Amino acid sequence: MLNNHVFRMLLGTFLVWGALFYSSIASTVAIWNRSETFAHCFIILPICLYLIRQKWPLLKSAYIKPNYWLLLPVLGTLIVWTFGHLAGILVLEQLATFVMLPFMIWCVLGNQVARLMAFALAFWMFSVPVGEFLIPHLQELTADITVWSLQLTGIPVYREGLYIAIPGGLFEVAVACSGIRYLIASFTLGTLYAYITYQSKTKRVVFVIFSILLPLLANGIRAYGIVMIAHLSDMKYATGVDHLIYGWLFFGVVIFIMFSVGNIWAEPARVYKAEVTASRELRAPKLSLVTLGSLSLMAMATFSYARVMSDVVSDITYSPGQLVDTSIEVSNESWLPLFQNPSKTFLGRAQNFDVYIAYYDRNVQGQELINAENKLYNFTKWSIVNSHNEANYRVLELTNFAGDSRILAYTFVTEGITSPSSMKVKLYQAVQALFGIPQAGYALIVSREGERDENMTQALNTFFNSDLAQYLEE
Repeated sequence: MLNNHVFRMLLGTFLVWGALFYSSIASTVAIWNRSETFAHCFIILPICLYLIRQKWPLLKSAYIKPNYWLLLPVLGTLIVWTFGHLAGILVLEQLATFVMLPFMIWCVLGNQVARLMAFALAFWMFSVPVGEFLIPHLQELTADITVWSLQLTGIPVYREGLYIAIPGGLFEVAVACSGIRYLIASFTLGTLYAYITYQSKTKRVVFVIFSILLPLLANGIRAYGIVMIAHLSDMKYATGVDHLIYGWLFFGVVIFIMFSVGNIWAEPARVYKAEVTASRELRAPKLSLVTLGSLSLMAMATFSYARVMSDVVSDITYSPGQLVDTSIEVSNESWLPLFQNPSKTFLGRAQNFDVYIAYYDRNVQGQELINAENKLYNFTKWSIVNSHNEANYRVLELTNFAGDSRILAYTFVTEGITSPSSMKVKLYQAVQALFGIPQAGYALIVSREGERDENMTQALNTFFNSDLAQYLEE
C-alpha cells in the first residue's frame, strides 16, 4: 500500500493547485477540446498517474521533508504567470501554471519524492498546448522536401511560396499539411516509449531525437506521395479530404516503424522494490501542510495583484484614422487582415495603398493587439513568397492561387514603441501591464497589387518614415 502521508500530500497538493489555478487550467482544457493538435493532452494525466504507480514500492518508504529552497522558483513561476496573465500571453500563463505543480510537489514533499517522480513530473509538461508557432517553418520544410522529391522523380515542378505547380495541377502546402500534429504526437509518444523501453540515458536521448526527425521526414514524403497519387490518377485521387485520410494512415505506419526500430535495442524493464528506511520524522506531514499553506498564500497574493492590475483601463486616445482616407474604398478586399475584436477599424486608401488599421484601446484576453489568432492577411487566399525588414516596418511579398502578386507592409504602434516585431511589442506591453500602465495601440497595414520594385519601396518609405512619423509627432 502506498504510504498514506505521501498519497495524502500528493492528492492535497494537486487539489490545491487545481483550485488556485482553475481559470488557467480551464483555458488550457478548452484548447485541448477544440484543437485536434492537442487532443492527446487529455491522456497525459492518466499516463503520469501510471508512471507514479510504477514507483509505488519506492514511494511507500519515501522520506517527506519539505524543500524550502523551492520557494524561490515557485516565486519566479508566479511572476511569470502574472506577466503572462496581464500581458495576455496565454501560452506563458499556461506554461507557468503547469510548471507550478511539479515545483509545488517538490517543495512540499521534498527531494526524495521529487527524484522518484522526476520523469512523471517532466512528462506532465506535455499537457501545455504549445508548438503551433512552428507551423510556418514546417510548411516550408514540407514544401522543400516535396519539391526536391518531385525533381528527383523527373516531374517538372514550379514553386512559389507554399504553392507547388506540376503539369497536372496546382497544390498548396496548407496548415493541415504542415505535420505539426504528427510531430507533437510522435515527440510525446517517443519520449514515453524511450523512458519505458530503455534504461540507458544515451539510448533514451537518441530515440527521442529520432522521434522528432522521423515525422519531419515522413511528412515530407507523405506530401510527395499525395502529389504523386494525384498526378498519376489525373487529379482524381488525393485532391480532397481523402488526402487527409491517407495522411493519418501513413502516420500510423510511421509510428509502427518507429516503435519497431526502437524495440530492436529494448532493455529489460526495471523492477522497483520497497526500500527499508530508518524512523520517519513525525513532524514532516505537519511541515508539509504549513508549506502548502504558504504556497497558497503566495499564489493568492499574486492573483490579487493581477486582478488589480487587470482593472486598469487606458485613457489614451488615438486617432489613427487620420492616416487613411476612409471615404475611398480599397481596390481589393481579398487580402484584408483578420483581427479579433478590435475596438475600432479603419479601412480606406492612402498614398495609392489599401490601408487597414485595427485599433485596440486595451490589452485584455480576447481583445489583444498581438495575438496568434490575428492575421496580417487572408491566409486562406494568399501565401508568403518572401519577406524582409525595413527600419520600422516589415514587407511581405504575397501570391495567390491565380498567380497574382501583392506587396503588404505593416507595423505596430503603441504608446512608446513603434515596431513590426510582434514579440518586441508584446513584451513592451507586458512590462507596462506588470506595473499597471494601461496599454493601447494599433496595427497599421498597407498593401498594393504588384511586385516589389524601386517605386514601391520609395512609396512605402514615404508612408512609414514620413507620414506616420509626422502623425506620431503631433
